[in-house]
Amino acid sequence: MARDDSTPRPDPLDTSLLFEVFALNQAVGRFLAEAMSEGPLTPAEYAVHSALFELESATPTALATRLGMRLTTFMDQLRAMESRGHARRMPNPRDGRSQLVTLTAAGLEAHRASNRLFEAACETFITELGGETTFAWHALVAMRRAAEGALAVSPRRSGGRAG
Repeated sequence: MARDDSTPRPDPLDTSLLFEVFALNQAVGRFLAEAMSEGPLTPAEYAVHSALFELESATPTALATRLGMRLTTFMDQLRAMESRGHARRMPNPRDGRSQLVTLTAAGLEAHRASNRLFEAACETFITELGGETTFAWHALVAMRRAAEGALAVSPRRSGGRAG
């Protein structure tokens, strides 16, 4: 979609939208790290625990997809959760070739303790956003879909060479 050149960009340096998304990711990461520093989980660990909490039990592939992670990255996170006693794998009754992952009691407790910090951070963030989240939600969903779509048609994915 072409940009309407009559609308000035909010960035005086005229950087790209992807640069701003990257900078947003960094700012949110710093904010959450500070807000959750007293909790048992880092923001990244909390996100993985939260996806598992929401889904109750799921395959590693479903969890990685929900989180927007590569499966190998998720599996690293899962191994760390298992070593802390926060997650366990069990055979998938619907597909004997796969496994389901669930939170343990210790994982639920860590999630609960971290959730209090996350919710307080979320409330602060929404206040700074002006209290209205509908537009932001729609924009974020559209951007995630665009990123996933762009990844699917990436020249590197189709065997071509990225420029």
